Amino acid sequence: MSETLDLAKFESQLNTTWLGRAPGWRNELWETIGSTNTRAAELAAEGAPEGVVVLARHQFAGRGRLGRTWVSPVDAGLCMSFILRPKTPQSQIPLLTIATGIAVADAIRDVSGLDVGLKWVNDIIYDRRKVGGILAEMPALTNATAAAKLLPQAVIVGIGINVNLKPEEIPEELVHKLDSLARIKGADVDPNSIAAAIANQFEKTSALLDPSTAQSTAQSTAQSTVQQLTDRWRALSITIGQTIVTENSERKLEGKAVDITDSGALIVELADGSRMTLHAGEISIRTADGGYC
Repeated sequence: MSETLDLAKFESQLNTTWLGRAPGWRNELWETIGSTNTRAAELAAEGAPEGVVVLARHQFAGRGRLGRTWVSPVDAGLCMSFILRPKTPQSQIPLLTIATGIAVADAIRDVSGLDVGLKWVNDIIYDRRKVGGILAEMPALTNATAAAKLLPQAVIVGIGINVNLKPEEIPEELVHKLDSLARIKGADVDPNSIAAAIANQFEKTSALLDPSTAQSTAQSTAQSTVQQLTDRWRALSITIGQTIVTENSERKLEGKAVDITDSGALIVELADGSRMTLHAGEISIRTADGGYC
């Protein structure tokens, strides 16, 4: 029988200094919840500090980018969100998704032995099928308490991973687009170990965005630490080098993904040789055949 999420088991595997260890606040595990991102935003509005983690065994209103829903039957996946109050300039906030993707890929490899790839900007892919996704949001918190208004702006990072999702639980129209770690590995995977490994790895990757990290190392600069982060993402990317179709409400373009910028935007080379920079926003990308990159 596969393991299910258990707060004590998750916390016992943490090697973090601040993530999952917010002073005066408890992490939460819900049997069922609409969205862990929504709950984390509620806690942030109450004044919760950086580091609070919200987990759920089941989401019934999980969401991804562009308003998409996330398939998450009971105990089939990892639903995880945490509160950040980053010190980085707002221009670098998109890099938090890059840092999270690296942390998730490293965690999955450490726990399951599987090497997944990263599709710009927020998908976790194995053999052209999606096994997970990331959604970073900066909620307005219009109902924030007085204490919350004194804290830095909150960013909520949500992660959904198909850990033990069974093939029969995947909707027919998504059978060729989704997969799970357990099916790929041929054995159940412990979601507590995956969740803790993500937290442990995220502290390492996100430290490269902390200005104090660069200042504490004589040979390093803020630019070079960001370069370390983007280089790690490039090594895991399944998007760079692919011919892609990018589409939003205004236009549809085809070109070759050639790189990302130091702020995490995607650089695409068009047929005429010109280049354009894409920011996550409302953009959707696919390969020319309509599949995942």
